[in-house]
Amino acid sequence: MHNPRGSNDRNCERNDNRNNANRLFDSQNNAAGGYACPRAVGGPETETKRMYYYVGSKLKIEWTSQHSCGNPNNNCDVIFQYSCVEQMPGLRDGTPTNQNDDATDSLTAQNKDDARQGSHEPYDYYQKCSTRLRNRGLYIADRNINMQGSATQTRQNENGNKHGWECPEERDYYPYWHWSPWKDIAVLTNNVSRCDYYREQSQNVKSRNECWSADGTTYLKWNNENDCLVGNGVWKEVAPWNIDRPDCRQNEYQRDNHLGNTRTGESSNYWWTIPNDVSQGCVLRVRYNISTGDFPWETDYTMNGGASPIKQDPINSDGGYVHPLQFAVNTNQYGRTFQDRSYVFEIKKRPDNVSPWTTIWNLNVRGKRGNIVETYPSVEYDFVPQVLDINGGDMIHFQWTGSDYNPNRTPNDAEGGPPDKANSNAFRADRNNIVQASTSDVNLPRKATQVSMFLNPQGAPDLDLINKLALLDQPGLTSTVAGVKCLTYDELLKKNNNNNDDAQRDIQNCMKLNNAPTPYFDGGLVTMRASGRFAYLSSRNNNFSNRSQKGLIIVSGAQFNSAIKSVLNISMLIVMFFFALF
Repeated sequence: MHNPRGSNDRNCERNDNRNNANRLFDSQNNAAGGYACPRAVGGPETETKRMYYYVGSKLKIEWTSQHSCGNPNNNCDVIFQYSCVEQMPGLRDGTPTNQNDDATDSLTAQNKDDARQGSHEPYDYYQKCSTRLRNRGLYIADRNINMQGSATQTRQNENGNKHGWECPEERDYYPYWHWSPWKDIAVLTNNVSRCDYYREQSQNVKSRNECWSADGTTYLKWNNENDCLVGNGVWKEVAPWNIDRPDCRQNEYQRDNHLGNTRTGESSNYWWTIPNDVSQGCVLRVRYNISTGDFPWETDYTMNGGASPIKQDPINSDGGYVHPLQFAVNTNQYGRTFQDRSYVFEIKKRPDNVSPWTTIWNLNVRGKRGNIVETYPSVEYDFVPQVLDINGGDMIHFQWTGSDYNPNRTPNDAEGGPPDKANSNAFRADRNNIVQASTSDVNLPRKATQVSMFLNPQGAPDLDLINKLALLDQPGLTSTVAGVKCLTYDELLKKNNNNNDDAQRDIQNCMKLNNAPTPYFDGGLVTMRASGRFAYLSSRNNNFSNRSQKGLIIVSGAQFNSAIKSVLNISMLIVMFFFALF
């Protein structure tokens, strides 16, 4: 997942590969994937500023997947869910104790309350999962799974391996039949005839049940009402979330084994309207369930073992060929779930001065430091959305984050610094900014006084905002008290013995945004007051040879028209010249 930034179980390790594939959840993804923790280097004293989204604002979720969802080569459902600290007490990313601490250890019963450890699902949720018998009505092909095993054992997780406090059975199946802390957002499916089923069975609208002892003190292992009652338990109803049914629609087409864009030229994406669920901590989860057509969607336990339509590495000896063929089939992966999750973000109520009818669009940054080979399967820097088509009077929340824990990308593969505090020769920092360009095909910005996309209420360039988005409020611009003084290029060369590379990465090089103290930046809510097509770019991450971090905002029906205003200005100059002649 590229926006919001997906962790793929990473935290603050500086490696190309993640340290721990079972830290928070079972992603089933390559260890090279995921974005490093969204923070500056340091221990608890370094403030981690979370991304946040206003209630009702529009957030573009973007992701890439290896498999061909939306393609007739398989069956695929992409499922979006979120949960907040109110449903998942203790929700956190994990906080290093010092600048050399990766904070990537696995959760245990002993360290579950330690803020250093990341945690998503509640501990008691996993305890229930490991107590409850697995659903023996499920299709498991020819896998040998313990009949009396718990819900931690599935065809994809035969040994019941632990990944944070995730429940493997819930991860592998949707919709799940027991309570989970996840609220449904949407399902993108290859088969829209299933949509009614998904909407009706969602925990958003349908209650779940659990088996408890008669005195209500002990959670029992029975997973259905009949066994629960026979076992002297109480089949207790758990109320639904009582929120809207999930959206359900057709998947976009993707190629197999491509990990690239859809036919539209965009990454797979979904526009999420942020719910009225104000919270200081939430996580977004994206899963896709993938299977072949070798067995029907409704396959159940009657096709297990010898009756399974697929076998492990089967030999086709009666296919009419002159010699048998053996096929590469792994029956614990013919039907498999992949997932990613965001880092923790907040949901905030709208400011009092913003009407509930005003549309707010979130404009973010995806990607990480390095060239396309180094970042893969993540991506290089880009804006999300790349093209935003909105109405005048709409507001854009300009906000992005990154990490100072990326693998070292110096000297040829990265722009700017600042250097890693723990190693002055390592350069890992993400920094992004926005400057307007005249058109999308140029790489140099307009002068600040000629910027037309950010206007004040009087229709003139909003120079405070223009400078804020371009230079990120670096403290060295105005004061040496709160930070390091910004130097001119000549001063940087003198300081660095005329070494241009060192000057480019010097922390006092504010031209390269090196004095921005953290990778997080909040440009705030901006009302778009001018109609037109506004091209923009990041001045730091725009090497034409291997990068093009650019975006386009199209505004219609605004208070001012930048194109007309330019024509009028030219007309006024002609009139003034005419009068000057006489």
